[in-house]
Formats: sequence, structure tokens, C-alpha cells
Amino acid sequence: MPDLLLAIDLGTTGVKALVFDDKAAVRGTGSREVRTVYPKPGWVEQPADSTWESVQAAIGDALEAAGIRPVDLRAIGISNQRSSIVAWDDKVRELSPIINWQDTRGAARCDELGAQGFFVQSMMAASKAEWIVRNIDEAAAAARNGSIRLGTPDSWLVARLSGGIHVSEHSNASSTGMYAHFRADWDDAILDVLGLERAWLPDLADSSGELAVTSREVFGAKIPIAAICADQQSSLFGLGCHTHGAAKISYGTSASVNAHSGDQVAMGGPGTFPLVAWKLGEQVAFCVEGQVITAGAAIQWLRDGLGAVTDAAETSDIAAGAAADSGVWAVPAFQGLGTPEQRPEARALIGGLSRGSGKAEIVRAVLEGVAHRIADAGAAVWQALSEPPAVVRADGGASANQFLLQAQADLIGIPIERSPVRDGAALGAALLAGLGAGVWSDIDEVGRLWHPDATFVPAISTDERETRNASWRARLNKIVAAEL
Repeated sequence: MPDLLLAIDLGTTGVKALVFDDKAAVRGTGSREVRTVYPKPGWVEQPADSTWESVQAAIGDALEAAGIRPVDLRAIGISNQRSSIVAWDDKVRELSPIINWQDTRGAARCDELGAQGFFVQSMMAASKAEWIVRNIDEAAAAARNGSIRLGTPDSWLVARLSGGIHVSEHSNASSTGMYAHFRADWDDAILDVLGLERAWLPDLADSSGELAVTSREVFGAKIPIAAICADQQSSLFGLGCHTHGAAKISYGTSASVNAHSGDQVAMGGPGTFPLVAWKLGEQVAFCVEGQVITAGAAIQWLRDGLGAVTDAAETSDIAAGAAADSGVWAVPAFQGLGTPEQRPEARALIGGLSRGSGKAEIVRAVLEGVAHRIADAGAAVWQALSEPPAVVRADGGASANQFLLQAQADLIGIPIERSPVRDGAALGAALLAGLGAGVWSDIDEVGRLWHPDATFVPAISTDERETRNASWRARLNKIVAAEL
């Protein structure tokens, strides 16, 4: 039997479990939704106990699909939604729900911290961790007696699987607002301001190696947990972007553009931010990230909101059949504008409609609008590099859309290689776990496993690209100027 690796990807709306072999091929999959509740406006929580049940069910489905038992696994890798936060105690009893990264209850506190010179946004875990200790009685009591554990979903998941090990790693820590990038450690200055103790937070380990071992009572076998990596950085690793300047786009409900920025912290353009990509021994790799708030969600709107399609997969062929010169355009800012504008109050706009406009023209305009937004974010990210990347790799559910990826290649003027595994975060977790468990000897051997299932080459001239981008910018400026 080949070496088999289990990747657990605990995302924002669901959990996936995938079994990979030593050729990075998928042998079995499982998935479950993660229940999300909204107790108050702006609050986004996920009950920790029911999330754990979803994780267990997804793992069981993946192992069954692969026809194996837990004991047959060589190692486990974990990828996860970043900067959500949860509290538990030294007996692995939950003290709080998972407060999701989308939760904005700490927005005013983040403004106060910003005035004190700390870079903390409401989507980061820092203000949420402070809120838990100050507002949940059980967590406050555990903090007083020293039994509290605070961590991002990866560290909570390791604790559940192992029976209590409290560990995380640098890519996750760098996303929390509580991390000192230049020291590669928790930031004592902000912890002091927040009233949090370092002992409550997980120890920071490498992204790959034997980080913990599962409990036989919990998992059915003692298996090494050999990798932890935050989802977007794990995707960067999974898509083989292991060297300076390599870049990827992940097309999910939102979209993320990441570029490997080498072994030093680098700054991109407006609306981007530096992160640790992964840490392997003494080697710390950094990346720069830009976020597009609405990507796959815009395609879902065409189906669920507009009723233009019955299946999101139809949009590619429908858009390809529309006239390219119809004049219809769309800025899909359904939830605001991310990188580079950072305008959460902005809203979507569709224009250029005539009596001849129909479903196909609107579908095409929305997909092209998504591609424009990602091109803008990419241009901001590329500012961290000496030159734009020679090729960009892609993953995520919406990467299956052929029209979207061709439009993307046209607008950025760079070939796009699509991953055969749509869940690049799970792929990265598996590859990091295999590296940590000795399935592969080094990162170069892992890199040779990469192969795209399709490549999209730019098909328009530089002049046409510049013309399209100028028209797009004029339309986008209407939204920005209007302050909708």
C-alpha cells in the first residue's frame, strides 16, 4: 500500500477531509457543513461541539471512501480558516463558541488599538480573544486559575484529536494581529494591552514535522499530526509556489491572491498585507496577500439572487455565447470592495443595458467584473515583487469556470495554470504532512509533484488589455466616488 495522508480542511462554511497517496492523488473525500449562527448583528459564531462532530463525520466519510482505517494513515495535515478564535480548558472542554473571522463585534476596539499604533483589523482574532476573556464567565474563571486555552481553529482541532496538546504554527499566528513578524513569535506588546497572557496561547511550531500525535481513544489509532498551515498559505504550498515571486489565485466565495515574497517581510500595494507563508526549520517563507470580497459569491448571485441560471456551472458556456461588444458591464461589489480600495460600504453596479441586453450579457459582465477585481488585487500584490510572476496558478471551486479563467488570463496578461485538486488548501496540508513524516525528502521533491490540469494563455493584445482596464477603472471610480 502506498503512503496515505489525511488532510483536514476546516473552512468557514464547511469541513473537508481528503485522503491523498504519495503521488498527491486523491483516494477518498468527505465533507460536512459547519453550522453558523448569528446571535446579534455583526456577530458570527460556530458552536465548537457541533463543528467537531462535522469534522469527525467528514473524516469518517473520507476514510470509508478510500477503503482504509485510521491505522493505515502515515500522517495527518491540517488546514483551516484563519483568525477565528475559540477558548477551551485543559480538559479540552469548550469555553466559548468559535468566533468567526467575519465577526465584527471588535471593530470599535480595533479602532482604539489602531490609534495606539497596532495594526489590528476586525477580521483578526486579537480583539475577539480579548472579548472572550472579558465577557464569557467560564473563560474568565479559567483565565484566573490558569486553565484557559485560546487558539485559532487549527490549535483547537489538534487539542481535540490529541487529547490536549496546545500547539499552532506561524502562518496561523501571523494572521491573528497578535504576532511579531520580525521576531517570529507572539507580540508581547499587544498581548499586554489586550490583557492576554502568553501561557494561554499555543506554542508555535514549524508548519511541518511531528507536531502532535492523535489519541487512540479519539481517533482510533496513534497517528502523527505532521502539518498545520492556514488555508491560503497552505494553498500556496499545495500549488507548488515555493520560491520567491511564485503566485496563486484561490477562487472561492471570496478570492485571495497570494505571492511568495521570499525570506523577508515584504509590503505590497494598498489593501495588501504580509503574512508568514510557512516555517520549515530555520527557513521562514513570507507571502503578500490581497483579498477580493466577492468572487464565487457573484456567480451564486446569478443563480440564487437573479435566477439567471439554475446551476452555477452553466455560467461559463452562457457567458461564452454572449456578444463581447454588447456594452454591458458589472462591478460585482455585492459586499464592498477589498484590495486595493478597501471600501466595505461600496455596492454592486450593472450598467450599459439596452433593450437588446439579456441573460447572457449580464452573466458575461458579472464574470468579467470578477476577473477585473482579481486583476486589481493582483496588481497590488505584484508591487511586493521585483516583477510580475511569469505564471499564476489557480484553485478553488470557481476555478472550474473556463470562461472566468480565460478572462482572468486576458486581463492580467499572464498564463494561468489550474490545479487538478480544487481544494489547494487540503493539498498543501497533505504535502506538508508528507514532508514532515518523511514521505518526501525535501521541498524540491514535493515541488516536482505539481502538474496543472489546464493552462489558460492570454488571448488579447496589450493594447486591448489596456483599453479594457481603462474602461473598468472609469466604471469603478463611479462607485468609489459615490461612496455608496
